[in-house]
Amino acid sequence: MTTIRAILLLLAGCFGLPCMLQAQTTPKVMSEPVQRALSQQDWKKAESVLRGELRSNPRDLDRQTLLAICQMRQQKFDVALRQAELIMRDHPQAYGARMIAAECQMRIGQTDKALELFRSARTLAPDSAEPAMALGMILSNTGRFEEAITYLEESLFRRPGNMPLTMQLVRCYLRLGRASEAAELATRAAELAPGDANAQMMAGEALMASRRTEQAIDFLREAIRLGVGSSSPHMLLTIALQDNGRTDEALDVARAYVQRSQDDPQGWYNVGLLQLEKMQLDSSLRSLKKAVGLKPNYPEAYYNLGRVYDGLGFGEDAIQSYRRAAATGGNFAADAYLGMALIYRKSGNFSEALRAHNQAVSLRDSAQVLRIERLRTCFDADRCADAVSFLDDDMRRFPSSPAVLYQVALCSARTGRRADAERILSFLEKESPELAKELRIFMSM
Repeated sequence: MTTIRAILLLLAGCFGLPCMLQAQTTPKVMSEPVQRALSQQDWKKAESVLRGELRSNPRDLDRQTLLAICQMRQQKFDVALRQAELIMRDHPQAYGARMIAAECQMRIGQTDKALELFRSARTLAPDSAEPAMALGMILSNTGRFEEAITYLEESLFRRPGNMPLTMQLVRCYLRLGRASEAAELATRAAELAPGDANAQMMAGEALMASRRTEQAIDFLREAIRLGVGSSSPHMLLTIALQDNGRTDEALDVARAYVQRSQDDPQGWYNVGLLQLEKMQLDSSLRSLKKAVGLKPNYPEAYYNLGRVYDGLGFGEDAIQSYRRAAATGGNFAADAYLGMALIYRKSGNFSEALRAHNQAVSLRDSAQVLRIERLRTCFDADRCADAVSFLDDDMRRFPSSPAVLYQVALCSARTGRRADAERILSFLEKESPELAKELRIFMSM
C-alpha cells in the first residue's frame, strides 16, 4: 500500500510537520540542517541529524515522528516500527505514531495488526479522513469488500472527488455484484475528470458490468484515446460494439490494437474471433495461428481454430486443434470434444464420434446440448442400442426438456422401448406440439 496521504504531505512540505498529529500539538520549525536534508530527500542524512537533535530533547514528539518517517522512506520498516512504538509508549495519544506504525505493519505483512492500529488512530482523530481511507484500502485489497465499503464511503464523503478512493469503491461494488451503484459512481467520476484515462476506463468497465453496453462505448473510446496502458479497453470496446450489432466497428478496433501491440496473443485472438463471426475464415485462420504462436497454451484460440478449420473443410486439422484445446483442460475441453464428435459423425466414423461424445458429457454432464448431440449421433448411425446405457440417465437429468426427451424417444422407439416413447409423446403434446407431431410420424412408420 502506498504511504498514507498525510505522511506524503508531511514529506512534500519538508519545512516542518503539518498538523497530522494531535490538535493540541503545535508543530515546531525544524532546524536548517533537517530542512535541507528533507528538501534533498536525503532521508539518511535527515535521520542522522534528527538523532543528534533528539539527544538534547529525547521526548520531542515532532522530531521523534519525523525520524520514524525518514526511516520508513529508507525502507527500514522494522526500525521505523520500533521508533513508532517508542513514541506511542511516551505519547499514548500520538495519532501520527499510530499511522506510521500501521503503515510499517502493512509493509512487513502484519495486516491484522495494521488494521488494529488504524482503528485506534481513527478513535484518536475521528475527524481525520486518513485512518478510514487506510482501512478501506486494506480491507478491499485483502478481499473483505463488504467491510471496506463502509470506510471507503465515509472517506469519499470527506474527500469528494478523490480518484483512488472512488476507483477502489467502484471495484468493491463490482466484486459484490452491485453493478448499478458502481456504474453510477464511476460515470460521475469520469465526467468530473474528463482527462483521466483510468477514470474513463473505470466508467466503461462498470457500465459493461451493469449491461449498459451502448453507454460504455463512448467512455471506452475516450480511455483508448487518452492512452490507457492495457488491452482491456480495446477488448471491452469490441464486446460492447458487438453487443450493439456493430461488428465491423469492433473488428476495426481490434485490428487497430494489434497493429500497435503485435506481440499480444489476446489481441490476435480477438481479431480472429471477430473475423470468424464475419465468416472471413482465411483471415481468421491467420489471426488465430498468430495467437497460438505467441501463446502455445491457449485453449480458447485452439478451440476456435478448430472451428475455422472445420468451416474450411480441413477435418483432420480441425480435430488436431480441438485435441489441443481439450488437452489444456478448462472450460473449452467439453466443447472441443463435441467439435471432434460432430466432425467424426459427419465423416461417418461413428465409433470415434461416440467416444468423443462420452468424453464431452463426462466433463460437463449438466449440458443439454451435449446429451442431445450424443443421442442424435446414435440415431443417425442406427446405433440406438449403444444409447441404452444412458437413456434413463438422460430422462432423469432432464425430465422437463422437450429437446432432450424428443431424442430419447426416438432412440427408445427404435430399441423397442415403446412405453417410454409413448410417455414422452404425451408430455410433448402439451409442451412442444411441433416435436410431438414429428415423433408421432416417426412412431407410425
